[in-house]
Amino acid sequence: MMRFIDSTLGRWTRHFFFIVVRSYYSLFYNVSCSGKHLLQDHPGALILATHVSRHDGPIIAAILYTTTRVRTVVHYNEYYNWLQWFPMFVISAIPVSSPREWPKEKRAERKAFSLGVVSKVLHRGNAVLLFPAGKTRRQPEEIVEPHYSGAFDVVQSNPDIPIMLVRIDGLGKFQTARHDSFYTFIGRKKGRRHVSIDIKRVDDLDTSRDLAAFNADLEARFNTPIRSTW
Repeated sequence: MMRFIDSTLGRWTRHFFFIVVRSYYSLFYNVSCSGKHLLQDHPGALILATHVSRHDGPIIAAILYTTTRVRTVVHYNEYYNWLQWFPMFVISAIPVSSPREWPKEKRAERKAFSLGVVSKVLHRGNAVLLFPAGKTRRQPEEIVEPHYSGAFDVVQSNPDIPIMLVRIDGLGKFQTARHDSFYTFIGRKKGRRHVSIDIKRVDDLDTSRDLAAFNADLEARFNTPIRSTW
């Protein structure tokens, strides 16, 4: 029953959200995205993305909407926030983590359940979007804390899934802001902000190393400069 509702009413609602969100970003941002075809060639991909601003999730989902269905992994605090619950529910976001005051056994069960959901979604051919850094960047570089295990756990549990590395440039507080002249006809000097989204497949993320080494490797890849196409 839930699957039927998701494929009918849920799908129509997602289309509505897509039109609203895509229209907003078309008006205020000039977005270029390279590598979208990789997601068509490799269904069921895990997308590991930089987290440069609060716009990251919506803009990636909007840009990739017509390419593949993206299920976003979000922290339970965001998912169960009453202001955000409905859109999170509509886009079928996947809540992870748990309150720290929960007993260790209950937290372990919750982690195993969330990991199972992610694995099931990937093997159905949907893309899963995950931000390994866990929070919006508060410094110029991406920092993936050594103890953050989200990306490591998913890759280790699903060794055969394709992995896409997504880096965003031009959107974050610590990134260079470039604008076009889209709104000069109404007297505004600044038009839409240029945003570059770069998607590349990676096949050499090594989960045989410890978690800290895995995260350090991922962090280095995220901080490699994107070649400008402007």
